[in-house]
Order: sequence, then C-alpha cells, then structure tokens
Amino acid sequence: MTQTIDRQGNDTFRMDFRFLFLEPKGRLAPKPFGRGLVLLTGACMVISVLTAVVSPGLNVLQYALVFPYVCLFGKRLHDAGMTAWLWIAFLAGLGFLNMFLSAMLLPVLSPEAFAIQAEVQKTMETAGFTAAFEELALRAEEYARLSAVTTLAAFLISSAITGFAAFRLRSDPTSNRHGPPTLGGPASTFH
Repeated sequence: MTQTIDRQGNDTFRMDFRFLFLEPKGRLAPKPFGRGLVLLTGACMVISVLTAVVSPGLNVLQYALVFPYVCLFGKRLHDAGMTAWLWIAFLAGLGFLNMFLSAMLLPVLSPEAFAIQAEVQKTMETAGFTAAFEELALRAEEYARLSAVTTLAAFLISSAITGFAAFRLRSDPTSNRHGPPTLGGPASTFH
C-alpha cells in the first residue's frame, strides 16, 4: 500500500504525483513535501550522473524539473500562509549554497577538476576571456566527469538545507486563501 496526498495535502493511500508536481495551487503538509523533495532530488541526481557519464548536454533535462519544484515549494509556502513567490528566495539560497559548497569542495573531492579550473583561469589571465571560454568548452566533458562527485555532494547538501528550511515552516492551523488546513499541520512542524 502506498500513501497519497490529496488536494489538501492530507495523507491517504496513494501518492497523487500530478497534484504534487504539476499543480501550483493548494497546500502541502511537511511530510508529503519531504517525500516529494526526495523524489525530485533523486531525479536531479540521476540527471547529474547522466551528465557526467554520457554528455554535459544532458544537463538541460534539469529544466524540466523547475515547474515541479515550483509546485512543491509553492504549496508548502501556501500551507504556511505565504505566497509561492517566496520560492525565488529558496531558489536563490539553493544557488548560493551550491556555488559556495562547490567552490569549497572542489579542491578536496575533485582535485583533477580543480586543476583544469586553474588552467582555464591561467589561460584567461594570459590570453583573455574568449580563449579561456574556448578551452573550457573543449574540456567541458572531461571537467563534468571529473567534478561529478563535487557537483553531487554540493547539490545534495544545499538541497537538504533549503528543503529542511521549507519543511520546518509552520503550517497555518486554519483555512487560508489556499485551502483548508492540512492534517500534517502544526503537530508535524516541530514548533
């Protein structure tokens, strides 16, 4: 038996993926939000691995996950009585954390990729931005493969942090303009 999330974000017996990932309206309690985030993070991880193993061009597949992320975070924000536009703050936080962690972890987890990055930077200093960009384009596949561990680690950590922040939002215990309260409301948000 599987659990479901109905249109109010309540647990029942099977998961409604359409509501979870394709409908931006409604409310979503913390537990179903967490399950949905785990699924989306898993999909991003698969795409990241494919990008590293097959081709860097496959990274464009991640754009297909933007709307499901908007729906998931938007409904969680709705459950807390907030506007879904605040998802932009979560996205900015995720991007900043990901860049920061990638920069910090690259020399430790992917020293070969860090060496390529240093070579490209040296090329930029000596031959200019265009030459550095051309060198990076030529070595993109190698760089993606060598930095895969760092990319995955940074994404997992930053996704966990931003997801935990959204998970911890207090559910509005009353009906709001986005719908009735979720069953997973105040008791499951660790006030």
